[in-house]
Amino acid sequence: MRKKTEFLISITTGLLLVYTVMAALPIAFAVVFFLFLVVSALTIWMVIAILKDTSHLSDKKFDDYFYEDSSIKKNR
Repeated sequence: MRKKTEFLISITTGLLLVYTVMAALPIAFAVVFFLFLVVSALTIWMVIAILKDTSHLSDKKFDDYFYEDSSIKKNR
């Protein structure tokens, strides 16, 4: 996985943890809502970045294997 993708995953996870803690504390609603919007946008960006990351291509295709990490072939 590329460094940019790893960094994006780390930032998104960290902010999600901060958001979870802030939602339980008596913090202003506007701050918590703003962080919710930021975390939502970062999550979408992170998913797109992970799906576009081609640094680890596999020779297993969906036609033969249902899961990439399984050696069991699909029943036909």
